[in-house]
Amino acid sequence: MSSSADPRDVPAGLTQVVALGEDDFPVWFAVLLSEDGQDPPPLVLPAAAAAARVGDDWLTRARLGEQGEVTSLEVSTAVAPKAPPVWFAEIPEAGPPRAINLVAFTGFDVPSGSVLDRAAQAEVPGLSGEQQVGAIRWYPDTGEMDQVYVNPDWRRRTIAMVLVGACATYNLAIGKPMGWGDGQRTAMGDRWVASSGWGHRAAELINLAPPMTPFDQR
Repeated sequence: MSSSADPRDVPAGLTQVVALGEDDFPVWFAVLLSEDGQDPPPLVLPAAAAAARVGDDWLTRARLGEQGEVTSLEVSTAVAPKAPPVWFAEIPEAGPPRAINLVAFTGFDVPSGSVLDRAAQAEVPGLSGEQQVGAIRWYPDTGEMDQVYVNPDWRRRTIAMVLVGACATYNLAIGKPMGWGDGQRTAMGDRWVASSGWGHRAAELINLAPPMTPFDQR
């Protein structure tokens, strides 16, 4: 399969590849552009066969822990060419409805792609929300992406593509629905939807929400 089409510009289907370890439990997960523009059922393969199928064509990848938890997320430069290496702080909300937040950071001597739970976050010296690159919040049981925020200092660096790609991959990797957006978003968010390859996964705009960024930071 060729991934020569730019995933940021072309509304496309996505192929999911699930790699199984020796005990037949998923150990990693990858997303590729599909050959026919559709979203086929996940392709479940032994790890070696999955690696051969995916090759270098992956758009996003996730690694899974022993309990099926997501331990790392990667978004390729084909998707987000201007983004720095980032890692994620995972902040769940019990709900109802249940929600998940991924807050993206760069640096702090944390390996790129890592997904840190609250206990691991507490071990990162000097970490605070003010240093975030951006964040995304969604409802895993439905796949609805509720909020996307990019720090003003990191805008125009394809950070939104990192956040949306990481969120969608996380949800698919844990067996939940494909990510999608409803008809409520900010003007900046609506411009992003119109210019990204994600537009066909978002509802028509029905309510223009106020900006998330404080006035003095816009």
